[in-house]
Amino acid sequence: MSSQALDSRLDCHIASDSERAASFGNVYECWGDGRPVDEYVASRMVSVQHARASWWVGCIGTTVAASLGTYPIVLRVGGVSCPGFAVAAVYTRPEHRRRGHAATLMRWVERQQLAGGAQFGLLYSDINPDYYAAMGYRLCDSHYAWAVPDSNPQPRPLAGRFQEFDPSEQAGRLAEMYISVQSSRSVWIERDGEYWDWLRGRYTGHEWHWWLSEGSEVPTGYVQLKADASETRVLDWGVVGDGDERAFWENLVGWSAERGVSRIGGWLPASEAVSGCFEVERREIELTMLSPLTPEAFWSDELVRDAGWFAECDHV
Repeated sequence: MSSQALDSRLDCHIASDSERAASFGNVYECWGDGRPVDEYVASRMVSVQHARASWWVGCIGTTVAASLGTYPIVLRVGGVSCPGFAVAAVYTRPEHRRRGHAATLMRWVERQQLAGGAQFGLLYSDINPDYYAAMGYRLCDSHYAWAVPDSNPQPRPLAGRFQEFDPSEQAGRLAEMYISVQSSRSVWIERDGEYWDWLRGRYTGHEWHWWLSEGSEVPTGYVQLKADASETRVLDWGVVGDGDERAFWENLVGWSAERGVSRIGGWLPASEAVSGCFEVERREIELTMLSPLTPEAFWSDELVRDAGWFAECDHV
């Protein structure tokens, strides 16, 4: 199925393998990782992360002028499961820009998603959010939070401990805790078994730790960490309802100081507990935006705030 609406020259359709490779080569300009472009394209063609997405192109003749990916998601919104999609890697070749091709492709893809039952669209904007706002996407809370663990000359005693675990061996327990952590919020991303398998496949080599609060032998939280020479990044985390979130963060920062971590943080909400342990600032890129696609799609100011709790591990 294809369409040439709005721009009679732009043919919008699901990408063939060769068109998918061409789109990956195009985005190298923005998201290349220093490898030769051929290696970069080959790695994306077989990567666990990108295999989950459907890839769409807008072509002019045989040239892939614009492209994007859509990842299937299910949002829990107002207590109801709502199918949706997350948009990734929106890109237009330089010689085809300022002609509305990306917008044309996005609108065409949205119609395909609506026909398939989608109720919400999600994206993380690296450009002025007004561009996507014109397409119905609404800006949600989006923050970074960072701490320098050894900056406190008199750290408080650690009120708990972290215990490393294998997320494959503890898959069921982790999934149950995630639901327990998220269920009180007005919006969150549901993760079924296939989704958890995808996350583990994307993030090989990351550390996963249970948090056992002071005096407890049963985990009351968890954290996923990506550590390198310059920083430790929090990709996912959670504290169950009867846990002490402030103690969790204090424990994590103090424990990081003991490990010699230079700084720790990442996407974190601007909660009172986070703000008490980290320097919090609004993100300038990777801005969380949601689009309610149908008149029945629930929306509220609370949803805007709660989307600020989306974890970086879900970023596409």
